[in-house]
Amino acid sequence: MIFIATDERDFPVAYALLEQDGYLDRLYCHPDHSGRGHASALLAHAEETARANGIARLFTEASEVARPIFERAGYTQSHRRDFAIDGVSIHNYAMEKRLSTQAAIPVR
Repeated sequence: MIFIATDERDFPVAYALLEQDGYLDRLYCHPDHSGRGHASALLAHAEETARANGIARLFTEASEVARPIFERAGYTQSHRRDFAIDGVSIHNYAMEKRLSTQAAIPVR
């Protein structure tokens, strides 16, 4: 499932890609639109969609830049992944968030 955030002109500025197993494969926001809550809104929407589909856990491999966004959304880091692509050393962070699939019970 792909979720897209648009600006006031309905121009796409951010997107997230959620796989059926709960893997959040992509979270991207155009740099000119960062800091406006698009990524957080997309994460919240992915979470709602996951719950509605009975997915109990979301997980991702977050970049250094994206890690704080995931942390603010309640994801926890399980470990840092160091690897090389075409001889270039890079890293990311394995992160996850457990979801409650039970509906909230209103307090009276």
